[in-house]
Amino acid sequence: MKFSIATVEFWQSVGFDTTNWRKSIDGTKALVHDKFASVLVDLKNENVITLDVDSEEFKQIIQDEFTEQPVEEIIEL
Repeated sequence: MKFSIATVEFWQSVGFDTTNWRKSIDGTKALVHDKFASVLVDLKNENVITLDVDSEEFKQIIQDEFTEQPVEEIIEL
């Protein structure tokens, strides 16, 4: 399974309603299943990153940009 990630601004500019999509912590990026994204976008578009869910890059992006750290971890930092 693959997901595509791009800025909310980009997704909206091509006609998607991202209201209920999973967004990054800062709200600037959104991800969606690649099959859905490909309806309106060429996935080779430079504004879109498409990754397999099992890839290390995808896991790292989710961890870094889409997952809030528990308060205990923030305090330790």
